[in-house]
Amino acid sequence: MTKLTFIADTHHYSKTLGTTGRQYFLRAGSDQKCLAETDEIIDAAFEKIAASDTDAVLIAGDVTNNGEMISHLEFREKLYKLKEKKKVYLITATHDWCCDGNPRRFNGNRVTHDVEVMPSDRLPEFYKDFGPDASISKFITHIGTCSYVVQLSDNVRLLALNDDKNENNHAGFTEEHFCWIEKQIKQAYEDNCLIIGMEHHLLTPHISPLITGGGTCVADREYVAARLADAGLRYMFVGHSHIQSTTDFKSQKGNVITEVNVGALVGYPAPIVNVTVNDNNTLSYEVEHLEYFNKNGEKIDAQEFLKNHTLALTHRLLDSPSRQELADRLTALQLDGDRISKFSKIMIPVFRFIKTADVEKLYKKLKLFGPAKSVDKALVKKFKNKRLLEFADEIMLSAFDGSIKKYSREDDYYKLAMSVVSIPSKVLKNNNDMKKLIFAVDAILTGGKFNNQKDTI
Repeated sequence: MTKLTFIADTHHYSKTLGTTGRQYFLRAGSDQKCLAETDEIIDAAFEKIAASDTDAVLIAGDVTNNGEMISHLEFREKLYKLKEKKKVYLITATHDWCCDGNPRRFNGNRVTHDVEVMPSDRLPEFYKDFGPDASISKFITHIGTCSYVVQLSDNVRLLALNDDKNENNHAGFTEEHFCWIEKQIKQAYEDNCLIIGMEHHLLTPHISPLITGGGTCVADREYVAARLADAGLRYMFVGHSHIQSTTDFKSQKGNVITEVNVGALVGYPAPIVNVTVNDNNTLSYEVEHLEYFNKNGEKIDAQEFLKNHTLALTHRLLDSPSRQELADRLTALQLDGDRISKFSKIMIPVFRFIKTADVEKLYKKLKLFGPAKSVDKALVKKFKNKRLLEFADEIMLSAFDGSIKKYSREDDYYKLAMSVVSIPSKVLKNNNDMKKLIFAVDAILTGGKFNNQKDTI
């Protein structure tokens, strides 16, 4: 049996780019992934993987924070060290060549852009020792990035795909690239090999399009997924969303491709996905999480640290002391902070209420306005002392960790959470995002079709 380890979104960030000051505070607090700790987290994960019995390590893109040359140089040294113990294959993605054209250095309260970045067409040569040079076939895209096929074992191949750009400047593949892909899948079958795909962007959205639609997936995702499935590709491992999830897609011809979305290594819950290729060409996977990393000579509980970092995304908003601070923190989250903060006189008191209120207190408030009619009084009584922030925190963490704790739709906890989540849609009846939120929370709490932690596909 072939054993493989998948990780994704290492987003290595060189400390030389700055880890202090107000601007860094805003940047670090706007992202589920860590920045200042990527060095230590990656080292700990690589040490753990090196000591395992896996045959190869496969990395599904976004290996650096934003394509900074210094981040690439530091990360490659880590790869060479890991390669002393394990075979290592990776693909690059848009964060590896600074696709937003906005490289940043944090210097006190200033942000500067004097950062050398890696051009996309230099990536294949730079990472040639981690896939391209070992390939049995490779394809250089129109932006100079590389897709390739490598033999993992006697009967297993990896189809490593760079999907950064299609003809229309969206994630995906040009027609020439697609023809090469189909040829590789066909050749694998002719050679009696199972071929496993790996790319960065998703083929299928999960949780809800509210969270993982749009730019998270390849463009024309159903067309791409169907074409891959009809070509005979059964499995795809992806990253990008930072969410652990397994989904599948069936084409009109009845062919199924199953996709494992691997969460970010440097964000909660730091997943490492161990895969066994079974004799019948099914895959069994089990997700483990990084337990510890070392920081400044101190052993850090990785899960506790990463949980707190993730929850800071919402907690910092709730803690906003003024309109300007609210605007700054919203802007850091890539929202229209100036516009939204105009409602700060309403929002800040509401935030304070959310921080301190429990279910019973919320119910009493809602009774004054009417929406409480949809909330079961018996459930309120059962969970009356549960804080609203606990609900929000649990849902937030479950979104990223792939619903480690799953609920049936018959569970009282599920019923109460859904009744509370549905209240905004009753108040804002024409707001589609509020309606989508209901479906998103349902998917998070129930965990979807597959067991996202351990399953056979």
